[in-house]
Amino acid sequence: MKITLASFNPLTAAIRSNTAQVLSLVKSPAPKGDLLVLPEAALCGCPLFDLFEDKALLTANVAALKEMAAVSKAQPLVLGYLDKQAGHPVTAAAYIYKGKITKIFDNELVEINGQTVQIFVGQAPQDCEADEDADVVIFLHTTPYIKGNIQPRLEALQKFAKKYTVPALLCNLLGGGDGMIFDGLTAAADAKGKLVAWGELFREQLITVDTQAKNPPVIYDVPVQQELLAALVFGLRDYVTKSGYDKVIFGLSGGIDSAFTAVLAAKAFGGESVHCVSLPSYCTSDLSKSLAGQLALKLHVNLEEIEVLPAFKALKESMSHIFSHAKDSTDQELQSRLRTTILGALANEYGALLISTDDKTELSVGPSVIYKDAGGAVCPLGDLYKSEIYELARFMNRERELIPQGILDRAPTPELRPNQTDEDQLPKYDVLDKMLRAYVEESCAPADIARKLHVSQTSVKAVLERVNRADLKRRQSAPVLQVTTHPLSGMLHPIIKKIEL
Repeated sequence: MKITLASFNPLTAAIRSNTAQVLSLVKSPAPKGDLLVLPEAALCGCPLFDLFEDKALLTANVAALKEMAAVSKAQPLVLGYLDKQAGHPVTAAAYIYKGKITKIFDNELVEINGQTVQIFVGQAPQDCEADEDADVVIFLHTTPYIKGNIQPRLEALQKFAKKYTVPALLCNLLGGGDGMIFDGLTAAADAKGKLVAWGELFREQLITVDTQAKNPPVIYDVPVQQELLAALVFGLRDYVTKSGYDKVIFGLSGGIDSAFTAVLAAKAFGGESVHCVSLPSYCTSDLSKSLAGQLALKLHVNLEEIEVLPAFKALKESMSHIFSHAKDSTDQELQSRLRTTILGALANEYGALLISTDDKTELSVGPSVIYKDAGGAVCPLGDLYKSEIYELARFMNRERELIPQGILDRAPTPELRPNQTDEDQLPKYDVLDKMLRAYVEESCAPADIARKLHVSQTSVKAVLERVNRADLKRRQSAPVLQVTTHPLSGMLHPIIKKIEL
């Protein structure tokens, strides 16, 4: 039996356009085998949040199934959609053939060309049992991509197939929405549990598997770093394009975060659609300007320079009747916000989307400034600690230097005052990130963190107090591309609180 798995990328809640995409796929001349399979939520998209309860959306889903049934009579089709079960909205699947619709709310057996196919929706292989009559088992999923979760999902599929001696296939949703990244993983294991097919991640495509043929085994050997980079590029592109933009803009400082963001953006959109802006102030070094220029040349992105100092002086002069000598922290925040004011104006002029360049470490401990580096419509690095970004940058540079070595070698600095580095008030990043992982991901107490990392409790408590004070900033920051099981958006502390460490 030939089964075609589709990596399908819907737009959330856009039922008419998603239906048109499905019908275009059904009508295309490309061979689609005995059954065309689309993932869970293919018709409605994901995540839906409150739209899950939207009555008009539910009605549109059911109406779209009838339209498909009327058109796709010759092509057996299964896809995920939104429906109600026992009065509650649920993601379901529909098997459509010869004008008939079979609804699947958990799992169902359907007959196709003399073969019994068991279809599961929204359930992982490790949580399911194959029916003794099933000749083939198919899993429809909306599993978000998480760093390192591809290989375990493939192994779970293989174990299921081997345990029940039945060919098993997986079809996962593709797309980026509200920070979640769906990888579009499609794969098949034969009745012996051997992996016989997998489709390229993060790309719309069709793969066809003959479950009755002797398919040679294949190996999934993509490095985790390569998966992660592909996820970030795809997630950024999908978020921006689905927001209605084809260009992006952000500040390029000569530091690691903006450099890494520039590489992702160039890969996602091409250099001509990436607008980088150097925003030097009175304490910006010549090295920063030089490194930003080198990077722009390597990536073929647009780079402009706009001095912040004139506007900085003008604003300070306008406030001189209130205070003659501003605090150092006031000067730093003023420069930061001026940079974003300039970027926002250029974004409006160019019709580009402003990107935040914050990383997870900065979002955790709060050196980011609201409406400055915490400003923007999406934050591609917000689920990566600073040390991870350095690791990924070195991996990316292994074949060809994209990020100049000088950026990797220099100490991170916001350059808001002379000779400033991030580590003036914080532990070194390799230690800081270990503290944050222990607190955010493992919920460790300060004493345990100090003992584990061989640092003082005073140092740990100072860092954790900054984490807890930064909740307000994180609530007002751009949506983060989520690639771990512990994104900061999942840490919902009250803003008004006093956590006694």
